Amino acid sequence: MNILDFVIIGILGLFVLGGLYKGFMHTTIDIICYLLCTLFAFLMMPIVSFNVIQNEGLFNTMLYYTEGSENIYDVEYKKKNITEISNAELEDIYAHSEVAFPMDERIRTNVADAAFESQSIYTLGDYFNQTMVIVTINIMVFLVLFLGLRAILAFAVGWWNYASPFPVLKKLEIPAAIGTGLIHGILAVFLLFMVAPIVLTVLPFDFVSDVVENSIFARFFYYSNFLLALTPGV
Repeated sequence: MNILDFVIIGILGLFVLGGLYKGFMHTTIDIICYLLCTLFAFLMMPIVSFNVIQNEGLFNTMLYYTEGSENIYDVEYKKKNITEISNAELEDIYAHSEVAFPMDERIRTNVADAAFESQSIYTLGDYFNQTMVIVTINIMVFLVLFLGLRAILAFAVGWWNYASPFPVLKKLEIPAAIGTGLIHGILAVFLLFMVAPIVLTVLPFDFVSDVVENSIFARFFYYSNFLLALTPGV
């Protein structure tokens, strides 16, 4: 365990205390709001992301910071058409490319499917660039949509509770409140770790990745992140 593990434990602890303070009913509504915001963000992501991608200035700025093709160790491969590279060579390139999850998986899929052929994108370097930028945009758009709707729902729930307060927590409901608080905390940490691929891409320093890799909880919330697993790369 390292400092990141203790930070995650601290966050989960705060949500458990929040569950006790708010009560079972209020915390359950928070979880429902989380799920609604997640659904809304994924449904709206393709529309909003498409408009962001069409903004050439913004797209090129993000392309500069992600620098996907820089992860290809051999310059010659960057310029090659993906159809000219054998599967064995691709596997070797993937193995030596330090690309953050889930961008690495999306690159594999996009190359295998020639996903950008209709956009006249053929070289491996451009596939790395395009995929990493799109994943980054999708993550950022998701977070903006999620947090935007969450703020609106938080206001609505707060107003509702003010007009018609939720029942006071009873003694027998304490375990339920602790449980829902912990679930809410776990979901919140999954959301927080959606920024991990962007951080690891923009700050490609060994000590940053080492902190994540050497953390028991960080590895779980990062590599088992259902939100990242659902984030598209096209």
